[in-house]
Amino acid sequence: MSIPELELWTLDELCDHAFVIFEELAEENLNAADYQLYLQHADAAAFVDLVSATDEWQDWFAVELEPQLHLEARIGLADVAGQEEILLARILLSKEKHETLCHARWRGQE
Repeated sequence: MSIPELELWTLDELCDHAFVIFEELAEENLNAADYQLYLQHADAAAFVDLVSATDEWQDWFAVELEPQLHLEARIGLADVAGQEEILLARILLSKEKHETLCHARWRGQE
């Protein structure tokens, strides 16, 4: 199947999708202090940046990446606690709406 035949998320939809995934998994994957910090500042300071997925994902999760289909969502807080940016999670997502691929690396995870 070629990419034009796939049903793809828009970038705005993909950002929303990333936040939904993050909020569903954050409590069990972030340490308690980071999770509370997120809850306290999410409305004013939460962000998501979509960037190209790097080869690190293949090493971490043995997944085949297609640059035109996979993006990394970086979710965090900006300008909180005197820090310029706090990166809380990196989530690998597919632009394809029906693809269930989702891998995450959390703050503090080795």
